[in-house]
Amino acid sequence: MHSWHFFCDTFGCKVNQYETESVREAWTARGGSECSDPSGADIILVNSCAITSRGERDARNALVRLRREAPEAILILTGCAARLVASFVPRKHAPVPSADLIIVPEHKDLLTDPDYIGKLLDAAGRLRGKQESRNDALREIEGSALPGPMPRTSPGTRAYPKLEIRGYRRVRPVLKVEDGCTHRCTYCIVPQTRGMYVSRSPEETSAEADRLFRDHAEIMISGINLGQYGRDRPEWGTFWDLLAHIEKELAPSWAGRRRFRISSLEPSQLKDRALSVLAASRLAAPHLHISLQHASQRILRRMGRRHYSVDTLLRAVEKIHGFWPVMGLGCDIIVGFPGEEERDVEELCRFLQDSPMTYAHVFPYSRRPGTPAASFPGQIPRAEKLARAAAVRGVVAEKARAFWESQLERGVMAIIPDAEAGSLPGLVHGVNEFYVPCFLPAADYPRDRFTMARPVRLCAKGIVCEPLGETQPGGGLPPR
Repeated sequence: MHSWHFFCDTFGCKVNQYETESVREAWTARGGSECSDPSGADIILVNSCAITSRGERDARNALVRLRREAPEAILILTGCAARLVASFVPRKHAPVPSADLIIVPEHKDLLTDPDYIGKLLDAAGRLRGKQESRNDALREIEGSALPGPMPRTSPGTRAYPKLEIRGYRRVRPVLKVEDGCTHRCTYCIVPQTRGMYVSRSPEETSAEADRLFRDHAEIMISGINLGQYGRDRPEWGTFWDLLAHIEKELAPSWAGRRRFRISSLEPSQLKDRALSVLAASRLAAPHLHISLQHASQRILRRMGRRHYSVDTLLRAVEKIHGFWPVMGLGCDIIVGFPGEEERDVEELCRFLQDSPMTYAHVFPYSRRPGTPAASFPGQIPRAEKLARAAAVRGVVAEKARAFWESQLERGVMAIIPDAEAGSLPGLVHGVNEFYVPCFLPAADYPRDRFTMARPVRLCAKGIVCEPLGETQPGGGLPPR
């Protein structure tokens, strides 16, 4: 099959975006061309999310839609919803989602294997030429999911998936370093869909970071649970040992011209080793995003997250301010968890008002079948969850705007503009070193360097800035 086309539909988190990019590169290297219209594709990939019931439903709906739009294509489902969709029993008269191949997360690297890609292309060619029926063309291709959760495995028995990228379509690439989670928060289904934690080697990680730094000024280091990095390979150390390795290998070449961010951490990770690595880093942006989820210890216990408290975070941040006097500090918050009371919401709001948080992502609790919390007593009506989330978002908005106002006093910012990230008319969106949303006059900005800019005024969505040039020593990072 000499000329072929593929289409990718990706849902969910940054890890899924990374994995789709890896497949995209592998398929392009085999002569494939990505098309914007699925009806023109020979092979279609749906990379699914299952973090909420809606995510799983989106995957099923995508399969139904894509089968209708591209009836002759090979339709492949992968991602966290793969097993769940395989066991889905539709209601009466509901459309049945239909994928030709279902690749579960632990086998996703099949999609980048040259032999497997060759089998897909052979099957697609036979289908295009109507030489065989669909069943006959696909009979010998591996890819089916057994209904039910991920099989249990022991630490160290699962290999890290052979996925890698050499470029990225977006301005700020994702660098995946870990997969899987075994923590089993009561609201989360990911351990059932991603399975046992598995780590990427420091050597492979730093090599990919180096490749990405050649064309991108900033990368995002990501995983399913970064706190479990290295547990399957103790000789590699912890996540902070991984960051120290990246720093040792890459800072001599890239310090001052590149930076990285960390996708999400738990407060319990911010111990002495973490603080020493961040304090010494010449590549880390002065910004952390924390998977906090709530400020009420009572609710955190019900969530299965009793291993930290807000005081854990505040003590760590106080120390971090010793080397990052100014920093971006974000968090994830779930509001309306079963059993939550008004006093818990009030405690959360007081914490946010008094804390050094500069922004937060606030989510109403989504009841996820298959998790313990779905059957907890004290489920809160949807309208009440939305009202509580709105109240918390109001507090967060005030905190964010106050931080934006303080940024107006800065003489210069190091911004990564991203034209794809949603802009105001005539302006391009970006983020500065503290992860503040910034807006620049629309132009073709380079992605391999920082755009230095001066803050001018606030707008409803962030700070409007005036470009000053391309780079400066330090790239906006704290001096070392």
